[in-house]
Amino acid sequence: MAEELVRRCRPLLGTFVEIATPVGSDAAVDAAFAIVAHVHARMSFHEETSDLAALRGAPVGQIVSVDVETIAVLRQARALYRRSGGLFDVSVGADLVRFGFLPRPDLSTAATGTADDIEIVDDTHVRCRRALLIDLGGIAKGHAVDRAIEVLAERGVTEAIVNAGGDLRVLGAPAEPIHLRDADGRICHAIQLPDAAVATSSNLHDRRADGGRIATPHLDADRNPILSDHAVTIVAGRCIVADAMTKVALANPRLAEAMLAEMGGEILALREAA
Repeated sequence: MAEELVRRCRPLLGTFVEIATPVGSDAAVDAAFAIVAHVHARMSFHEETSDLAALRGAPVGQIVSVDVETIAVLRQARALYRRSGGLFDVSVGADLVRFGFLPRPDLSTAATGTADDIEIVDDTHVRCRRALLIDLGGIAKGHAVDRAIEVLAERGVTEAIVNAGGDLRVLGAPAEPIHLRDADGRICHAIQLPDAAVATSSNLHDRRADGGRIATPHLDADRNPILSDHAVTIVAGRCIVADAMTKVALANPRLAEAMLAEMGGEILALREAA
């Protein structure tokens, strides 16, 4: 029978991060929280000492030194941009600023590029070929969850749950269900999730008026806000993939299904299963 898990929680990544492990895992949990805090510090849009602040403050074409964790997320972001035909694009920061979802940074040049303009020079250096306002947002959160699970496993933990505001990954097979909520907050499904990740996105309660129309933080390929009254939930092997694919699925479910078939994952049909 699986052990009862002990939960610890800290405010990180703009949400609350909860790590559940068996009794006696305190040192491993501290190390897992440390890597989450490191990802937060390096990839926060809001922190002026982050790698994102360094990238948006550098002249176009200048090589910028960044953390290896940031490089890992940017590589994934570029791959998803290309696989999605440009639908998944971490350069939407300028649009999110315009809609009021992100604070307005001090920029000398208007951001006009896309994720394809991010050049990975090597494992610690990046160059932007056009002016960009990068927001790693959810995929940085997903990456932090993945790294926390890796750190726990490296330190001998065999069962764990890491949950960062709904971006969740399970190590092993804890004997407790994962409860999933729809956009209205109602629990609509519960699943057992051994050795897998799950992420949910919605915007029913995250909308703003913008010049006579409704804006959301989720944009389609033409940078128009997507309105969805329901949540989208993705199960995948890694949390960074699950989180990113919720955005694709909100905009284009068929494309998301095709991409998940290649990468390993699925869209959960929560309302039919409820």
